[in-house]
Amino acid sequence: MILEVWQGAGDPVRGAAVLVRALATASALGAAGAALFLVFLSERLTLDEARAARRWLTLFVVLALVANAALWPFRAAALTGIGEGMGRWQLYPEIARSPFGDAAFTLLAGLALLLFARVRTAWGAGLATAGALLVCLAPVLAGHAVGHARRQELIALGLVHGAAAAFWFGSLFPLRSVARRRDPRSASETVLAWSRFAMVFAGLAVATGATMALVLAASPMALVRTGYGWVVLAKTALVGAMVLGALACRFKHARLMQRGDVLAGEALRTSCGRQILFALLVFYATAELTTADLPAVAGR
Repeated sequence: MILEVWQGAGDPVRGAAVLVRALATASALGAAGAALFLVFLSERLTLDEARAARRWLTLFVVLALVANAALWPFRAAALTGIGEGMGRWQLYPEIARSPFGDAAFTLLAGLALLLFARVRTAWGAGLATAGALLVCLAPVLAGHAVGHARRQELIALGLVHGAAAAFWFGSLFPLRSVARRRDPRSASETVLAWSRFAMVFAGLAVATGATMALVLAASPMALVRTGYGWVVLAKTALVGAMVLGALACRFKHARLMQRGDVLAGEALRTSCGRQILFALLVFYATAELTTADLPAVAGR
């Protein structure tokens, strides 16, 4: 929406599509992250914490289904160039056979497999992990990688980037439930186990995101000379703020919980809430970038 105004287009339908795409991305990656949280950490959770994680997983799956279904009319409008194109149902079979359709059906399969994370078995964890990878692959299939000269590299980077971002974001919600545990020393063990995964995934998210941005922007100077580049830089700043939050969880809040500090759990919940807010802004910035016309942006 902001990038629409920056570039002078000011199309309200396309601006609304950005918001819906941001919601769709956040809910899909949130579902994948909640499932991975259960896969990696279910043995360290209490019964109530595991139930809370499963509720978050189900909620995110439902939101992802609704939000991604809502994207179809916006895609029809984009193809016709007019808002009334949303109601041209004859376009929908064509959309289903396009890269947009490939991404939508890949996402649908992934979301279905994610629900197996609710089953505390090895085969359930395996199916849920496969589902998380499908969910993270889906946005790449309909993004800027399509038709790009470095399509294969971008798809591989996008898959790793999506999986890393998914765990980081989606696990913050059930982690807030862990922070409520009455015994802070016991909770600290789970938080430290989570932080070991989170730091690895955070590093992967930053590295792959920076590489993709440079490939798509074509040159480092484009990051300071174009609207596209400024959105990338804003997104980078938000991710940096999330990294600081993750570091605080590991080296400050978890250590205070190890010492039995009963207030550290509430501080951890606040930190997770702050990271969630930054992540939502990151998803909004990502939606701006994925809907931008790269050649047009690069020319400005």
